[in-house]
Amino acid sequence: MNIDNTYNDDFYTTLNKSSEVASKIYIDHLYQYLKPESVVDVGCGYAAWLKACKQCGSSKLTGIDGAWNNGDYVQSLGFDFISMNLDLINEPIPRHDLAISLEVAEHLKPSSSNNFVKSLTDTSNVVLFSAAFTNQGGTNHINERNPSFWGNMFNEFDYVAFDLFRENFWGDDRVGFWYRQNCFLYCKRNSNEYQTLIDNNVRIINNLDFLDCVHPDLYMTKCGEGIGFAAHASGILPSLFKAVKRIMAKNR
Repeated sequence: MNIDNTYNDDFYTTLNKSSEVASKIYIDHLYQYLKPESVVDVGCGYAAWLKACKQCGSSKLTGIDGAWNNGDYVQSLGFDFISMNLDLINEPIPRHDLAISLEVAEHLKPSSSNNFVKSLTDTSNVVLFSAAFTNQGGTNHINERNPSFWGNMFNEFDYVAFDLFRENFWGDDRVGFWYRQNCFLYCKRNSNEYQTLIDNNVRIINNLDFLDCVHPDLYMTKCGEGIGFAAHASGILPSLFKAVKRIMAKNR
């Protein structure tokens, strides 16, 4: 498979439609608890999540992606960009207050999983992370895992899972179900950020098996057999357009 052709403009454009909406909602919610000045997005695509962070007040923003992303658009937004082979991160990523990696790890070789998580935890005390569920389906998904797989891996580096989003957005059809299902906040135990979340009564998921809750939208999609990411994206478009209209009306 030619990876450069797999992650082309069409791929990023389709992905960005859902990311633009979800990022505004999730980042606004996260920043009610933590206000990072610096943010790095590992597997940043067209930087939707970094743009949301900037809108919420973050000042130092860095996008990292593979060779298929030339970084021109990310840099045109005023963000730093680093080209890196995410399958083989062999140099430290600069420290940031928040690290983001959303729906990226499923595209990487299974053998790179541990090093990828270690790189994220070396980068920040707080990691906003999601990766495709087992058999979720999608473009070049070669490393789909249950969320508990990643949760246990983060736990090995003394990071705990906070359930900051699911209770608030599980039924919010403005957000793609893959974010509602797969997205968790991992935080270094006993760090200042950890204590802030504890003080604000954000719930720790102590039983990591509970990360593996399948969203009804994925369940119903899989009941239809053989439907991949394109169908996921088209399935959310009606609610996506509604969300965009609501946002535009609010900003008038």
